[in-house]
Amino acid sequence: MKKKAVLIKTLLTVSSAIVLSACLGNAEPQQESSELPEDTPVSSSTTSIQFAKKMQAGWNLGNTFDAQSEGSKENKGLSTETSWGMPYTTQSMIEAIAAKGFKTIRIPVSWHNHITDSNLTIDPQWLSRIKTVTDYAINEGMYVIINIHHDNLTSSKLSTTYGYTVNTNTAEQETSKKYITAVWKQVAEYFKEYNQNLIFELLNEPRNRDSANDGFTAPENISVLNKVISSYNQAALNAIRASGSKNTDRFIMVPYYAASPYDYTGWTVPNDSAADKLLIAVHAYCPYDFCMNTTADSSFEDDDEGNDISYLFSLLKSQWVSKGYGVVMGEASASDKNNTAERLKWVKYYYKKAKQSSVPVILWDNMNISTASGGYGDINSGECHGYFNRKTCSWWFEPLIDEMISISK
Repeated sequence: MKKKAVLIKTLLTVSSAIVLSACLGNAEPQQESSELPEDTPVSSSTTSIQFAKKMQAGWNLGNTFDAQSEGSKENKGLSTETSWGMPYTTQSMIEAIAAKGFKTIRIPVSWHNHITDSNLTIDPQWLSRIKTVTDYAINEGMYVIINIHHDNLTSSKLSTTYGYTVNTNTAEQETSKKYITAVWKQVAEYFKEYNQNLIFELLNEPRNRDSANDGFTAPENISVLNKVISSYNQAALNAIRASGSKNTDRFIMVPYYAASPYDYTGWTVPNDSAADKLLIAVHAYCPYDFCMNTTADSSFEDDDEGNDISYLFSLLKSQWVSKGYGVVMGEASASDKNNTAERLKWVKYYYKKAKQSSVPVILWDNMNISTASGGYGDINSGECHGYFNRKTCSWWFEPLIDEMISISK
């Protein structure tokens, strides 16, 4: 019996070491396979509302491929994947996300640090790496969202960094539209044979970064800026559809100002050659004080914070879902303030209202928990949105995750 126990202990130790090694992602990243993932197409008759319902629930690979720096047009290469403190993404990580019950993975991608020349050519190694991680998820039967993420610049950075701005400067609008179109032409061409489990999100939180609060506070001329964003969406959508193959009716996520659910004044849904294949892209860390602000508001009250959530999803339902548009909540989370029991209340309320409104929630995860929970994050920063420890393939605050999955089924 003693020898058997030693043997079992040895096997468990070896097995744990293999899992840990696979999750650490500290080796050079794997590159693409030559084979496409198995084709499991969505019916061409599937509506955007029906498709959105299939996406429950989702998870963000945050602070990874979206990591970026501004001020230089230098191609930064593959190292940016870990530049914000994340390990290289491994197949084991994605398998763990799928095994937990998540149906969708959003892969935010910044492209401007991976442009190789003035023709706006994307580094083929960067595209290859995005493909590899996309394949991990699609091979698990997941839906995958790829976007243009942190390429939204201030006006002063547009001359030194590839990307786009959102303002009333017509010359900058032309430069911006050229950039957005060039990126989507290449990405669309690269992925055009992929099945409908792959979704393109045109822009992440497009806004005027020269205005107050980095553009997150809706400016007075929001109607004008939403017309600019509408023109960018249209150009990107046209580029994707023109690439042909499965991109002709791929589901596309389209945002308005800052992806704020409330700031759609002046914005129009793009004209689309495909029928009912557009999804409205929004983000809501709601209520803001509980989800993002300091520990001054760390308690969740149904008759206060709950009312904010009820209004949010009532608005999305009346403004979009009732008119036939699927909506995707691309980012949501409540920052860790050493208040797990209160956050669980938030999960139950937020996810229930989202489910009732047919809106899938894609959880934001930046692998950052507060020092009070054993991490390194400032508890008052509002940025402690860690749930999955990619280094060990284990979960922080697992009851919260289990509740999210349970409600979303």
